[in-house]
Amino acid sequence: MPPHIFLLAAVGVSLVAGYRLASKFNQKRAERENLNAARNDETPRDLGNLEKDETTGEYRPEA
Repeated sequence: MPPHIFLLAAVGVSLVAGYRLASKFNQKRAERENLNAARNDETPRDLGNLEKDETTGEYRPEA
């Protein structure tokens, strides 16, 4: 068999392996981004009862 066929087969195997590796990397990156987006969900915090500060006019949690 001519040596260029072995070279062509090696290049093909390398391309397939690289594609699979890149695919797994992109899938894991997308999962991490979705997890971070879920963590950073801007839900309001419950501060309990608030009282108005007469000097500044701002509401603050009761002490």
